[in-house]
Amino acid sequence: MSHTIRLRGFWTATPADGGRTRHARAFGRPGTLGPAERVWLVGPALPGAGGVFVNGTPVGTVPGAGGAWAFDVTALLLPRNEVAVVVDTADPMADVALEIRTDG
Repeated sequence: MSHTIRLRGFWTATPADGGRTRHARAFGRPGTLGPAERVWLVGPALPGAGGVFVNGTPVGTVPGAGGAWAFDVTALLLPRNEVAVVVDTADPMADVALEIRTDG
């Protein structure tokens, strides 16, 4: 069983090292997590190869554009958080979401 919270809205895009672009957005920790629930950061694709970070901690890499991705970020969540995606293109981000999944 899962529940999806879409991270719609404004992403800040800034230049990063090596001609890459850093896309960032703030979000709040889901308030009613049960002990068996995990929070996954998911997306259908990145606009290019890149890395995904939550609160400055790397959570995973995506080798190229076109592939869906998902990373368990439960242990990194604070009341207020930042997701950042650093990619090798300035193209806009696709939809990113938090998916609440129940273990078992």
